[in-house]
Amino acid sequence: MKIGTIRGINIKLHFSTLLIVGLVGFYAGYFYLDLVPAASVLELIGVGIFNGFIILFCILVHELMHSLVAKRYGINVPEIKLYIFGGVSKIESEPTTAKSEAIISGVGPLSSLLLGLGFLIVSFSGSVLPSMLTVSFLYSGITNLGLALFNLIPAFPMDGGRILRAFIWSRKNDFLRATMIASRIGRVFGYGFIFFGLYQVFFFGLVNGIWLIMIGSFLNNSARRSYIETLNDFRLSRIHVKEMLNPGKLTIPHDMIISDAIREYFIPHNKPYFPVVRNGEIIGIVHIDDIKKLSVEERAFKTIGELTRSISYFPTITGDKTGMDVVKAMRAMGNYPHLVVVRDDDAEHILGFIGRKELITSLRFWRSMNA
Repeated sequence: MKIGTIRGINIKLHFSTLLIVGLVGFYAGYFYLDLVPAASVLELIGVGIFNGFIILFCILVHELMHSLVAKRYGINVPEIKLYIFGGVSKIESEPTTAKSEAIISGVGPLSSLLLGLGFLIVSFSGSVLPSMLTVSFLYSGITNLGLALFNLIPAFPMDGGRILRAFIWSRKNDFLRATMIASRIGRVFGYGFIFFGLYQVFFFGLVNGIWLIMIGSFLNNSARRSYIETLNDFRLSRIHVKEMLNPGKLTIPHDMIISDAIREYFIPHNKPYFPVVRNGEIIGIVHIDDIKKLSVEERAFKTIGELTRSISYFPTITGDKTGMDVVKAMRAMGNYPHLVVVRDDDAEHILGFIGRKELITSLRFWRSMNA
């Protein structure tokens, strides 16, 4: 769910974040009990809740620093998502230089380090603070230092792994190769966490081992996925829009009954969307996802025009762009279906449309021709 907006960046909270907040609060309570054995139940609950919200704030600061610095380098960041493994900034494109990659990646752990030192200084300052606050700041300081060090592990796509990629990129002057090397190293770390987690499960107990296995699996999958995404972005940047264009010559009249359109267009042509025309002019797009929301009875009397999304609903690009421009336009869309309208250079005439199916088909063809 969306919880706010900062500098044009939407802040979203996944329900799984509550688990990590609860765990931090739980361990903070135990930490407080070790230092203050006479603590009451209310004190433990208070310390737990306070530290849970502190860690949530610190994770947000960490990701916000990534995002704000990325925006300074001209990279759009529409949102930040907080979830069980911390947070992620939805940075829409890769940095253009190794230096900017290193700075954007390094500022997150740096912010966690400074927060950690700040909390520790307050806890050891000697000021007269209630024991609950002193211990909470001590625990938050240790936690943020741990967060900074953990994020600096050179396991792509973590911050440390991205800094490693920036270093390799600067040395080899090859972004794709640097990503491949960093991804492989990230997967090695992932497998290392998994095996160490299994060792913990068999010899020391289930809880710590399970967390290590989960972290290792996350790192392994993220490293593989990030490399594939980077590789696909590289390929798409070399494919021109006109090469992947669906000219949209097959159109549906706006007054056609939806059940008839399913039978005469969607089923025989196996396409997820069609342009809709009225008086010979394309007025919008009808997508199968919208049709699926209707009952069988409704499809028998509603017309295509009632489900048509206006052309203005979809982003527009010109035919001289590349597949990466299509991806950026789709990523900027807040809602489905993701579809891009392609116009001529004067932006007057519609040349066609590009959706997910056209992107996948173009990538498959590119791979087959460049294998």
